Amino acid sequence: MPETPYELMDARQAADALDVYLDERAAALDGLRTAMVGHGRDPDKMLDSSVYSVSPLWAWINARAGQLGMDPHSLTADPSRSSWPSWARHGRLVDPHPPTETIMLVDGFASYLGQLISAAAPEARWEVGEHAIADHPLLNYPVLASDHHQIFLPALPLYSVYQSAHGRDPMSGTEMLAHVRRNIDALHGEGPEAAAVEEPLVTVVAELDCFDVGLREDIPAQHPGVVEHLIAELCDRDGVASVHRYGPAALVVDVADWDELRLKLWCTLWLQRHLPR
Repeated sequence: MPETPYELMDARQAADALDVYLDERAAALDGLRTAMVGHGRDPDKMLDSSVYSVSPLWAWINARAGQLGMDPHSLTADPSRSSWPSWARHGRLVDPHPPTETIMLVDGFASYLGQLISAAAPEARWEVGEHAIADHPLLNYPVLASDHHQIFLPALPLYSVYQSAHGRDPMSGTEMLAHVRRNIDALHGEGPEAAAVEEPLVTVVAELDCFDVGLREDIPAQHPGVVEHLIAELCDRDGVASVHRYGPAALVVDVADWDELRLKLWCTLWLQRHLPR
C-alpha cells in the first residue's frame, strides 16, 4: 500500500489500512516482549494484563526513548522507514523523529493497550475513524471505538516519546495510567471525553500567512492557566515564529513549515495530556 496519509485515504484504502494494522498487532507485542528480555526485564511479570501494569511499563519505555534520542536521518532519507508499522508510515511523524527502536516500542505498547482496553470495555470494536464521532485528527485512522468514543492507541504514546527524545517532559507512568482509565470510561459512555465527543478540543483554519486556532469554549473559561501553558510550549516548538492570543479561545499561530493537520494534532494531543480531569 502506498504511504498515503490516513486523512487523504478513500474509504477502501482506510478499510485496508485497518486490516493491516490489526494484522500487525501480534508481531508488535512479540517485539515488545523481545525488547524487554533484551534489556533485562521479565515480560511475564510486567505484562500481567492488569491496567496497573501500564504505569511501570510506560516508565520503562519512556526511559528507553530518552536514551535512544532522535534518528539522525530525515523521514524521507531514513533507510529503516519501510520496516516501520503501518500506522507510523501513514501517520504524521515529523523531523527530527524517533529511531525505529523507539517506534517499535510504541507499537508494542499500543498492542498491549489494545488488549487491556478491549478486555475492560468489551463493547468496543475496531473501526475506521470517523469525523462525526470525534475530531478530524482521527479521520480514517484505525481506532478502538464504541458509540461514545474512539481512540487511536499510538497517538499519545508517540507524542510522549517525542517529548522524551527532545529532553522535554514526557508523560509519566501515572499519567499514562490515568489516560488509559479515562479512555476506558469514555468507551463506556462515561466521563468528559464521552460527554464532549461531538465537540472538538481544537479547530484550525489556514489563513494567508498564518493559522487561526480556536479552542473549545469551556477550556479558557474553566482552565485559564492551561491556555497560557499551551501558548508557551507551542512557542518553544521548532519552526513556530509567534503565537498571538486575540480572544479567550482564539489564537493566531505563525509557523511556516506546518500544515493545518499537524498543528491541530499537536494542540489536540497536548490538551488531552494537560487538561485537568
